[in-house]
Amino acid sequence: MSSNRLSGRSEPGFGGSGEGAVHPSAIRAELKIVVSSRVFSGSKRSQDFLKLIVEHALAGHLDNLSERMIGTEMFGRPIDYDTSNDAVVRVQATVVRRKLAQYYAELAEPPLVSIGLPVGSYIPIFRYARPPDADYIANQGNVSPSASPMDVGQAVGGDSRADSGRAKTKLLSIFGAIFVGLTMISLIAYIFHRRPNTIHTIAVLPLENLSGGSDQDYFAEGVTGELIADLGQISSLRVISKTSSLTYKGTKKTLPEIARELNVDAVVEGSVLREKNKVRITVALISAQTDQYLWGKDYVGDLTDVLSLQGDLAQSIANEIHTRVTPEEQRRLKHSYSLVPEAQDQYLVGSYMLNSGDPQNAISSLQHSVDLDPNYAPAQAALANAYGWLGSAGWLPYTEAFQKQRDAALRAIEIDDSLSEGHAELADAVMNLNWDWHLADRELARALELNPNSNSSHLARALFTARIGQFPIAINEIKHSLELDPVSSRSLKSAALVYYYGRHYEEALKAVRRASVLESSPSSVSFAMGVIYTEEGRYKQAIEQFNLRRENPHTLGHLGNAYARSRDVPNALKTIKSLKKYVEKENIGRYEIAIVYAGLGNREQAFSWLDKAFDAHDKGMTFLNIDPCLDPVRSGPRLEELSTGTGLPR
Repeated sequence: MSSNRLSGRSEPGFGGSGEGAVHPSAIRAELKIVVSSRVFSGSKRSQDFLKLIVEHALAGHLDNLSERMIGTEMFGRPIDYDTSNDAVVRVQATVVRRKLAQYYAELAEPPLVSIGLPVGSYIPIFRYARPPDADYIANQGNVSPSASPMDVGQAVGGDSRADSGRAKTKLLSIFGAIFVGLTMISLIAYIFHRRPNTIHTIAVLPLENLSGGSDQDYFAEGVTGELIADLGQISSLRVISKTSSLTYKGTKKTLPEIARELNVDAVVEGSVLREKNKVRITVALISAQTDQYLWGKDYVGDLTDVLSLQGDLAQSIANEIHTRVTPEEQRRLKHSYSLVPEAQDQYLVGSYMLNSGDPQNAISSLQHSVDLDPNYAPAQAALANAYGWLGSAGWLPYTEAFQKQRDAALRAIEIDDSLSEGHAELADAVMNLNWDWHLADRELARALELNPNSNSSHLARALFTARIGQFPIAINEIKHSLELDPVSSRSLKSAALVYYYGRHYEEALKAVRRASVLESSPSSVSFAMGVIYTEEGRYKQAIEQFNLRRENPHTLGHLGNAYARSRDVPNALKTIKSLKKYVEKENIGRYEIAIVYAGLGNREQAFSWLDKAFDAHDKGMTFLNIDPCLDPVRSGPRLEELSTGTGLPR
């Protein structure tokens, strides 16, 4: 720059609303505080990036604050590198913007000076976050309260413009030599140290929503989930599940902390920008060991291209880390079918609701999706999942729920036999609706063959093998599931139930207590906690847990069983009366009445209601061989006869 007055839209901001220029010494003091903060301390790359752009802005070297120049100086890229396909600078700028926003949001009171990085620019802005006092102004040399923000260059360089020009020429020469040297060093380091140790495990952190407004969170979360699902199909790679990855949305933890908690070798982070019918997905691959940028790229296309973009992205990541992708896996990643954009949008909204634990409202969006595009297999599979959830929770009559689950799953498989989720949903449906254990086993095996990283399929197989008494296999599946989903309360609660059915109550309690730490409400783990306390003879505590959440017949039945076993007969009989109303109105609750009578020691009434549950194809009958609540009536042939009728393997 030939003058220390800056002009144009690309200038740095050195002031606020009429409070005068911000002195460089104040900016550097704030920079030092920011980069040493907890938010920035875990990422040297973010610290270095912020220091670089701030110092260039203060020196007036705005030409060095282009994407290409930053990529060359900081990341060792050649000066002619392809910025359109290498998103390293864009990704890092997004990370720094997010960290700056987090840092200032966490402060108890505003600092004197704040540093910002506007979206779409690499030139920082500096503002007074609160009015400067008179002592500060008096100590700032040549900068007065009324000085123009563009006079800061003179305050730094001195009073004489000629002297300033000569000094700048000398400084630029020195800087040029240093720049060349740093570039060569960076390039050599990039070439020789770009690769960390071999990457076998990876996590995709929630992609940041840059589309403007929380109403687009579902889209960013959906793209994140689909990328995880695509990577999960690669059998040579262990991919952390969506439920664990999404727990880090808006986290204050550093990347190395996250990597340690998830036990991964590398992390994918980035952003999603949606503008009308266009979408840009920007991602970066980061080494978990060194917090080192390994690779990044932008993917831009129409909404109809989102699936193919994600498949290409998954393939590119696999190529970058040199993991093996079989020809069949490559074929599945291509996503050859076309999309109806509105159908995809409704599918992502429905999936977002499912992830939030709201299958009832998810059904509306998912049904709308398949109405718009009956050949959209993922939406059919998600619709099957929603109906299966309603049935399993007792929120919809079993026959209706599982029939709709089966129909949607079959349709998904008919459209795309390579969709893992379709096979997993069919397995669940035929187990509960038809008691077809052999078909359920085959479909679960097929689901895991197609996506060995599907945590939901591993959980389903754990509960399936537990039902048929294969507890060593069930526990191995649980352990595998928790490797893929280590910080999810959902997986921990499922683990607790498998241990519970296997009579490993101490392990069950450990799992549910870990889950409780991850939940915002105690009632979320109350059912699992209650059934464990019951089998440990801690009836008072069990009853307290069940009373936190007694809105469905499953909880009510176990509450009645706990009352019965604690010899509180009147309250046990009250629960039976309430359950009979569920049977009359919703055709649910027969099995639960049976376990209350079993707790009371009334064998005849217990078996009378088990017979009714058998005739109604009650879901509870699938737990006949393993439910501890039935242990008081397990002697004799009658339970074995019912078990034979359900087709449960011996």
